Amino acid sequence: HTFRDWSDRDWDDREERGTHNYHPQYLSVPFDSLTPKGELRLDAAAGNFMLQGVTSDFLTFNKTGDIGNYILTTNNESGWKKINLSLEETHIRRSVKENKVEIKLSDIPRWNLDFDIGAAEIEMDLRDYRIDSTTIDAGASSISIKVGDKNPVTYLIFNAGASSIKVSIPTTSGCQIKSESFMISKEFDGFSKKGDGLYQTANFNSAGNKIFLTIKTAVSKIEIVRY
Repeated sequence: HTFRDWSDRDWDDREERGTHNYHPQYLSVPFDSLTPKGELRLDAAAGNFMLQGVTSDFLTFNKTGDIGNYILTTNNESGWKKINLSLEETHIRRSVKENKVEIKLSDIPRWNLDFDIGAAEIEMDLRDYRIDSTTIDAGASSISIKVGDKNPVTYLIFNAGASSIKVSIPTTSGCQIKSESFMISKEFDGFSKKGDGLYQTANFNSAGNKIFLTIKTAVSKIEIVRY
């Protein structure tokens, strides 16, 4: 299914203020009690992206800025609701001043998240959700993620060049970090080195919940905070 937004408005005030068209946009996917798992794939250009908060829908999406419109498609497949969000190519502006996106998810299904984003600021508070996996492919970005303890096992995968990454994890969860590349600056509070590029918390084996964090590309700075 393809969902077009119902509140898309084009305000052309170029004659009054000499600015670009402004395109606020709202999209949503209705809740589906028969689908226990969700997958969100976001393919976007530069901008600010925030994912936090719970919605009674399956997903809600709000965008402000002059980048153009997004397309949302869904497909039900083997118990998964697969949601794709991407920019309409015909609407991408060459001189973008602002692209701000806010996403809320239902806290009932299990989720796989896959973000492919250019130069961006990404803030994700995942504590309300049951996260199976989160994969982030990003260019020069600032990434901040806070992980909760609602899922027994959570996988975080970063394929992000020249980025500053901060990950907050519960002290009650065991965590393992596997780095496949060079890190210029790293702060792994409460972790012990177990091998080449492998770090674990002291409670990794005994903890009921486990977080597996994989860093696949060169990262300028990564900080792991336990809360």
